[in-house]
Amino acid sequence: MCYFHPSKSGKQDRLTQLSRARCIVVITEDLCGGSKHAVQLAEQLKRRGVPMTFAVPAWEAYAYPDRMRKLRKLGCDLINHANDGGASYAFLGHPGKLAGLPVEEQRKIIHTAQEQIRKATGVRPDAYRAPGLAIDRNTYRAMIKEGIWIDSSEIYTRPGTRGAPRWITVDGHRILEIPIACYTEWEYKDGRPVRPKFLCSFADDLFVRPKIQAGHPEEALENLKRGFMQYYKHGRPGRPTVFVVLFHEHITANPKYWWIILKFVDFARAHPGVAFATIDEVARLARKGQRFTSF
Repeated sequence: MCYFHPSKSGKQDRLTQLSRARCIVVITEDLCGGSKHAVQLAEQLKRRGVPMTFAVPAWEAYAYPDRMRKLRKLGCDLINHANDGGASYAFLGHPGKLAGLPVEEQRKIIHTAQEQIRKATGVRPDAYRAPGLAIDRNTYRAMIKEGIWIDSSEIYTRPGTRGAPRWITVDGHRILEIPIACYTEWEYKDGRPVRPKFLCSFADDLFVRPKIQAGHPEEALENLKRGFMQYYKHGRPGRPTVFVVLFHEHITANPKYWWIILKFVDFARAHPGVAFATIDEVARLARKGQRFTSF
């Protein structure tokens, strides 16, 4: 059995370990409830050798800089989440989705989050996740102006696109898209797949939350396991798939439901060749020329 833990001998050894994986799992959480429990969850996962990535809106970094610093000390990756969350009404006056706004207006909002995260931690994020996962060409242009070259807002659904980061070019600049995981279950006839049964992303709003609200959180865990197994089966050692899971703090990352995350992590890490990484680590692998597997 092969577990991948953060290397003590430096980032280069860490990337070498990740490059040999069969499947890289990225645990992400969008902060939208005051980051009340984020530090405790990150501590629990760190004890399992699992780093987390947090998407941080401007108001959260402004209101809770001490929590942001603690997350950084735990080895977490903090990425720009613009203005997501209800407090954005008072803080920025532009709550919700940025897509559809002019470039400079989007840039202003993204810049505010960049600066608040920098003030809290001393680091400006290289990566972005759009509020509501709504992104357009102007969003990419605004990101480029802010020095952001990584995005994790897309959910690729077409066969041959899932499981692997890909480079896109906007106005001559390259942006790496690290998509959120999705998978398809098929209806079969005479032992052959005939049509997709359903297509799911792992964003809480679309997939996990309904199971919890329906009183069946165990089904959310089982769906996570099934999705992971699709990615794991398609991955190859040295040419991994990348399984990005998105949780929201006020639902799945609530301590009441931590068991879903912790049991999923234990399930995934029990498979040989599984590595856990942050968005930033996957991006640095891609920039070094790492090849991934899509399906």
